[in-house]
Amino acid sequence: MTHETIMITGEIIALVGVLAAGVKLALSRRKGQGISILIPFRANVDQIQRLRNVVWLKRYWKAQLPGAEIIIGKDPQAADAPFSKSVAVNDAASKASGDIFVIVDADGYISADSVLHCAKEIRDARKRGRKLWFVPYRKFFRLTEAASQSLLQSHPKKPLKFPEPLPQEFILGDTDPTVGHWYGAMIQICPREAFEAVGGWDERFRGWGGEDHAAMRAMDTLYGLHMTLPGHVLHVWHPQIGPEGTKAQVHWKERMWAGQGEPGANDKLAGQYYGAYRNPERMRKLVDEGKHGEPVVGHHKHPRRRSM
Repeated sequence: MTHETIMITGEIIALVGVLAAGVKLALSRRKGQGISILIPFRANVDQIQRLRNVVWLKRYWKAQLPGAEIIIGKDPQAADAPFSKSVAVNDAASKASGDIFVIVDADGYISADSVLHCAKEIRDARKRGRKLWFVPYRKFFRLTEAASQSLLQSHPKKPLKFPEPLPQEFILGDTDPTVGHWYGAMIQICPREAFEAVGGWDERFRGWGGEDHAAMRAMDTLYGLHMTLPGHVLHVWHPQIGPEGTKAQVHWKERMWAGQGEPGANDKLAGQYYGAYRNPERMRKLVDEGKHGEPVVGHHKHPRRRSM
C-alpha cells in the first residue's frame, strides 16, 4: 500500500467518523419527534413550589425529548375562579402539531423511555389499523418534599433516577399506589385521532378532581380500551389546598384548587361519566353536551378516588 493510499484511506475513515457523529447528533435532536407534550397549568404568584416544579419538568422534557414540542395549556378564567384542567388540556391540544399527545400534569415525573415506548406502540398499531392508547404506569407515588427537592437539584439531562420498587422513605402518605391508573391520573398518552374522535376534555369540570377519570372513560368508550405499562409515575411535591387552607398534604377527599369553594365540586359530572362507561351512545351524548356547555343534572354514584 502506497503512502498516498494510506493517506486517502485515513481521510475516508475520518470522514466516515464525522458523518456517523453527525447522523448520531441529528437522530438525538429528533428524539421525540411528532410528540406533543401537553401540560395543563396555572399557579398563583404565591404557589412558588408549583412554579419551580413546572420549570424543572419543562427542562426535563426538552432535554430528554428534544424533538418533541412542549405546550403549556392555559385556562383564561380569572385567577380567583377555580382552575379547569380540561380547559387547559383543550387549549394545549388546539396548538399541538404532533401525531402523539402526551397529556401530563405539571408535577408529573415519568421516564421519557416510557413515553417513547408508548409512541412507538401507538404508531405501529395505527399502521395495522388497530386503536391503541396508554395510561403508562401501574403504580402512582407521591414523593416527599425531601425526595422532590433532590430531584429538582439534579440536572434534567441526567435526572435523579428513583429505584423500583420505590423505598418507603421517598413516599408521601400511605395510600394504595396500585389504583392511580384506574382513574387515568397524572398522564395519558394517545394518538391525535383518538383525542379528536372523543372531542377533547369536558370543560364543565372546574376545580380539583374527576376530569382525568372522565376523559379516560370517554376515550375507552368512544375510541378503544387503553393499556398500561409496568413501572411508576411520580408526583413532585408541592403544598396542597383544602378547606382549612394550604398544608403540606391534604387528604384526597378534601383537596381543592385555588378559588374552589368546597371539595367534590365535580362529583355529579364525574358520576355521569362513570355511568356512561362502555355505552357509546350515552357517552357520545354526554361529551357533546359538554361542548355546548349544558348544565350538569342528576347524580350517579361512582367509585371515590382512593390514591390521588
